[in-house]
Amino acid sequence: MNSDKNEIIDLLINRRSHRKYLHKNISDNIIRNIINCGRNAPFGGKPKPDCQVTEYIIIKDNDIKKELALHYEDRQFIKDAPVIIAILANKNNDAKYKEYILSSGLSIENMIISAESYGIGTCILSCFLNHENHIEDKEKNRQILNLPDNIELVALLALGYKDNREEIQDKELRTYKDTVYFNTYCG
Repeated sequence: MNSDKNEIIDLLINRRSHRKYLHKNISDNIIRNIINCGRNAPFGGKPKPDCQVTEYIIIKDNDIKKELALHYEDRQFIKDAPVIIAILANKNNDAKYKEYILSSGLSIENMIISAESYGIGTCILSCFLNHENHIEDKEKNRQILNLPDNIELVALLALGYKDNREEIQDKELRTYKDTVYFNTYCG
């Protein structure tokens, strides 16, 4: 797919979401490294602790994972993921900064790529941030994780060593020409 011989570019282009995992623990050291990659993502504001809004909950408890799956058929795989990381935004840490979703999203991408470098598959799950039809589900997730009002649940990230028996669909993208413009939008 990529004509350049660049390991990082290949990893970015060829990475796919995984929903089937081997029954193999991920070491605490690898989890720490993955989160540290997330912590080192770009974030808004000065490079100081009080500007860092993203926080994390490492979830290994099977009962909590089962609850977080809610009633959605397409979320049930998280019950079998060895680790779920809840990505949070502490809105009090830099109260003037309103782009906490962007900062947390950059953190998530760093974690996904670092997990991939370990051969660990990931799948990001929405936490219904802006979906009016899922207000109750969002609140249920918040209650499960005991989140105070100032903490926004941005996403859940399932992690596990990839089960190579999983059938992964090819990704179909819009063409470069259909998505890239020069100087102004001309769609």
